[in-house]
Amino acid sequence: MAAPRPNRISKQNTNVPLSQLIQDLDEKHIIVPPHQREFCWDLKRQQKFIQSILKGYPIPSILMSSRRVDPHPTLEDGRQRLTTASRYRSGKFQVLALDGQMRNYAELSDIDRERFDNEAVIVITFSNANDDDRIQIFDWHQNGAPLSPGERYHAQHSSPLISFVKELLMTPGSGYHDRAAAIWGNRGDPVAPPEGFISADKRRKWLLGATALVLGLVYGPSNATKKYDSTVEAGFITADIPAMRKLAVKKDLERIFEIYEAVQARCPPRKTKQWVNANWDLGTFTGYILYSLSYHAREVHEEFEADEAPEEKIPFENGIYEPNSLREEPETWARIKACWVNYMVTVRRTINETPTKKIKAVLEECIHKGQSKARSWTNARWDLGYRHVFGLPVGDVASISEGDEESDEEESE
Repeated sequence: MAAPRPNRISKQNTNVPLSQLIQDLDEKHIIVPPHQREFCWDLKRQQKFIQSILKGYPIPSILMSSRRVDPHPTLEDGRQRLTTASRYRSGKFQVLALDGQMRNYAELSDIDRERFDNEAVIVITFSNANDDDRIQIFDWHQNGAPLSPGERYHAQHSSPLISFVKELLMTPGSGYHDRAAAIWGNRGDPVAPPEGFISADKRRKWLLGATALVLGLVYGPSNATKKYDSTVEAGFITADIPAMRKLAVKKDLERIFEIYEAVQARCPPRKTKQWVNANWDLGTFTGYILYSLSYHAREVHEEFEADEAPEEKIPFENGIYEPNSLREEPETWARIKACWVNYMVTVRRTINETPTKKIKAVLEECIHKGQSKARSWTNARWDLGYRHVFGLPVGDVASISEGDEESDEEESE
């Protein structure tokens, strides 16, 4: 029989008692890799899983990988289940037992404890996989809830894009995280949690939002997106980001901060939380600000759009964008900043003076005028809002209503 190809993944299935898996996890004989999602199951879901074990229901298999460089296997799928079983066995919560009473592990009957401990769990262990294979398998093989886009980004934590996002915005005490926290709250990665801790960012939505912002800063506002698959297909996750481009991105990010900080100084909000969330949502102000900073890219685009030779047109969306395009335009930057500060202060004062009025209602009067509630994140959207704020002609721009693929998710109220 021919030998297997060197790059083919090999697999082995074994039955392992649940108590052994719990012990191995607790004693760190099973490694939880960095790309795994945080423990995020709520109490109801934990109780439901434990009840399924007590009732003898089939439970999903556990997926592990074996590597020559480490004697311990790596847990690729099943962290939520094993952590839940460990927490129950150590008395962290109660479930409705077979006798109809709420009981923790120690209060179960001897036979129920024995059945729990000896529950045979199918463990699928694969080997001959490199790091990219392991991340891809983790992304594709989910027996529980499917990975959210933010969790899929987290699984790519070592890629050029995501490592830059985390370095820039997601690490407390590092990069711009602390400065940004004063504007849109602490949105950093969860630190190593104590036993039983559930992160505030359960599904890595903060990472998703931060990645959308950085995509827009690096590749232009038309690429500010929450769509993971689009980012992958464009090659943005694995593409190297040159050092000079990173510096340029930081300059534009600092400009965005300057606008928000000036607004805060001139008009502190009466309710901090609603503005923290509104500032964080790219679709409230930041996406439009980002678009307005792409000064020269839009200028060139408009020149080509006016040209009668279609073959010479260079669409703004496809390759002429460069961050920090205002580096030699201090007067233009001062004008853009002043306009945004004045508009956002006006919005804040309106809300401060009329607390019953919602932010979204105020935005509909200007920046969101002519746009549907399902506002796609496109240059057409950013341009329309930008023109409203800066008092520029809107022309025959139709209502931006096509497509609901990227409606705003953050609560602004």
